[in-house]
Amino acid sequence: MTHGRADIHAKATQHSGPVCGADDGPTPRLTDDPFEVTCPDCPDLVWIEELPNDATAGDPRIIEVLREAARGQMRKIDGAIVDGTTATAILTVYDALKPPTRAKLAALRIDRMAQVAWQVLRPRE
Repeated sequence: MTHGRADIHAKATQHSGPVCGADDGPTPRLTDDPFEVTCPDCPDLVWIEELPNDATAGDPRIIEVLREAARGQMRKIDGAIVDGTTATAILTVYDALKPPTRAKLAALRIDRMAQVAWQVLRPRE
């Protein structure tokens, strides 16, 4: 994510100008749902928005879906596409935890799960 905002569409990193709600123009392109973006600059990403979620926060299958993503199969969780690197990071932390803590991690939204995993794997000094 770029432009200092957490709710900017991923495609914004590939455009030189302000896109995906990064500007303060008269017609904001973000909706109340941070995963739903109406961005005319990103028409080629419409297919991602139309994909059904493979899992959502609290879904008992979420770890199974993350394992599939870690094997290289694209998965959509909580409205976000999860890549293999992120899935592997989450699973590395998940597998190292004790069962009660695993349940707490698995109950988080995918963005928070990723944030926790990267904080554990790459702590700031």
